[in-house]
Amino acid sequence: MSAENDHARLIRLFVPQEQPAAAQLCELSERQAHYLRNVMRCAVGDRLRVFDGTSGEWLAEIKEVSKKKALISFVEQIREQVNSPDIYVLASPVKKEAFDFMIEKASELGAKAFQPIACARTVIQRVNEDRLQALAVESAEQCERLDVMRILPLKTLKDFLNSMPLDKKLIFCIERTQAPMILPRLQEAETKLPLAVLIGPEGGFTPEEAEMVAAMPQAIPVSLGPRILRAETALAAALTCVQATIGDWPVK
Repeated sequence: MSAENDHARLIRLFVPQEQPAAAQLCELSERQAHYLRNVMRCAVGDRLRVFDGTSGEWLAEIKEVSKKKALISFVEQIREQVNSPDIYVLASPVKKEAFDFMIEKASELGAKAFQPIACARTVIQRVNEDRLQALAVESAEQCERLDVMRILPLKTLKDFLNSMPLDKKLIFCIERTQAPMILPRLQEAETKLPLAVLIGPEGGFTPEEAEMVAAMPQAIPVSLGPRILRAETALAAALTCVQATIGDWPVK
């Protein structure tokens, strides 16, 4: 079995650390120490993989593990840093289970950041950023990305549009209206990164919101097909199309 396959079987943790170096010691969080000791039954000398979001992935070795403390040392870098493409997700908060799904799938599909957006028909008006960021970390650990999707503070749709950079395209996923299908529209030459994908709330955009977004010079209205999709389904479908055409799923 190759060393790469050996590494693939190791536990993988996100460990924020400035400029890791071989033989450098690092103390893990209390939660991570509990996970290694009580869940995975790890011991001194066991190895794992760690990444910090900026300097790639490292092979590490457990030097100490106790009830509330774990120390690791960095052994060697095994993957160089690769960042996710500049794709933002803009989506309204929905019920907990569905919104958790949206965070996890946006992370797995390589979004750089997730911006919760409050629209006129948004039902949930608060988000727990810390809990959602923890979900994004867990997703990054599982899906082997080398950075962590950022969870941004909740903004109103109007406030976000007013602050949106002019060079960032806005893929406006709109239902019940005439718009080009998403795949051929994304394949047009002028559609490129950076961009944001806007998914509407459970009740859809109001006519006034749809008009406001469509009037943005960066807006690219698109259809996701003939059926009305739940927000979480729409997000997964739109991100898949984006990644397959102009993201980091290159067609060879």
